[in-house]
Amino acid sequence: MAKGYVFAAAGTAGHIYPAVAVAEALVERGVDPGEVTFVTSRRKVEQEIFSSLPYPRIDMDMSGVRGRNPLRLALALWRLGVSTWRLRTAFARMHPAAVAVFGGYISLAAAVAARSLWLPVVVVETNSVMGRANRLASRLAIRTFRSFEEGVPGSGVPGSGVPGSGVPLRAPVISLKPDAAMRRELVASLGFDPEDVKRLVCVFGGSLGSRRINEAAVRMLEEDASSVPAEGTAYLVVLGRRDEAEFSPRLSRLAAGGKVKVVSRGYEERLYAFMACSDAVVCRAGSNTVAELDLFGVPAVLVPLPGSPGDHQAKNASWLADRGTAVVLGDAGCDAASLRRALGELETKAAAFEVRRAGGAREQVPDSAAEIAAYLRDHFAG
Repeated sequence: MAKGYVFAAAGTAGHIYPAVAVAEALVERGVDPGEVTFVTSRRKVEQEIFSSLPYPRIDMDMSGVRGRNPLRLALALWRLGVSTWRLRTAFARMHPAAVAVFGGYISLAAAVAARSLWLPVVVVETNSVMGRANRLASRLAIRTFRSFEEGVPGSGVPGSGVPGSGVPLRAPVISLKPDAAMRRELVASLGFDPEDVKRLVCVFGGSLGSRRINEAAVRMLEEDASSVPAEGTAYLVVLGRRDEAEFSPRLSRLAAGGKVKVVSRGYEERLYAFMACSDAVVCRAGSNTVAELDLFGVPAVLVPLPGSPGDHQAKNASWLADRGTAVVLGDAGCDAASLRRALGELETKAAAFEVRRAGGAREQVPDSAAEIAAYLRDHFAG
């Protein structure tokens, strides 16, 4: 008898968090957390994300197939074959009701293993460009959910009939209702008097950090400190674990000088709340980030990561810019001067952004995690 579900997601938070969001939505519908098993790789990001989550895991030694090095290609294909066989053995024992894959090469192994046992496969693609693994897995799937329909900005999940990103977002994010009280509390937590902060700018580049964004933002603030800084503007710069040691001392000196209101952190657990309450955000253009910005209607300067597979970050950024709430800044041209201009452009459009936020930006965004969970529960009762 079929029991439970398997979710394959590995490699990046952009693959994993949407899968966790759907798992949480299944649990809300009465599925026991022990019946949602995750197939992951053994990277540090998985260890960090799942350390506090209740879902069982199957860890695989798996890596992507990139470049043309024949030895690396042979090793990756060998690992793909071994992982597929291991997963087939595990699935035969578990006999899950369905296997849902969210990206990363572990997804291809899971899809092949599932179909070899005639288990239903569902693909969830959260980027504007389908990754290679999901593209191959979709040929074996009975249903593919696309968060950004190709060439149709604002289409959302197929079948939802609702505009906005269709990226599954976790319950703490989708349920967040930012208001003036929350903003005051967050600003105060940074050590500032909320009455003195008229504009809050949040800068980040991912869990490790973005050297390009960090250098541009820090240099911009250093230049501001030597001229006439914008009064009433406060900055939260989340540097990332890799870059914190390099940039934190420079920002600490700026803060101590008193001319710039800035706080730096290596990691911020409630980053989504700071995003929701900010007047502007500077960041990369991963699908989760773009979806959260769209949900909250927050204006952003997006600096797409160059070389992302299929150039999906550039397309994610373009999607949000087309909705009128983002300025796109190329990575190569991201420096202090261009970042200052881009933030100024956002400020000149502040009134338009406020109209969108007041008009209910979040009502345009579907709760895709709930929709996908309902589909799994209705069609494949575990």
